[in-house]
Amino acid sequence: MIDLGTFGSMTFDLAFLSSLLSIVIIDLILAGDNAVVIAMAVRSLPAEQRRKGIIFGAGAAVFLR
Repeated sequence: MIDLGTFGSMTFDLAFLSSLLSIVIIDLILAGDNAVVIAMAVRSLPAEQRRKGIIFGAGAAVFLR
């Protein structure tokens, strides 16, 4: 058990670890969804604009997350 002061305490039991795993899986699914949306948005652009679109799109997705 970890004491977090005024925030309470945290135990690393099975419920906590399964909740953490669920969050990680959902995050990976949403990251994959972002990649598909970015790819669809830049697919018809010229090479230089496509590269910029991928970089800015990925950067915005990371910033918003």
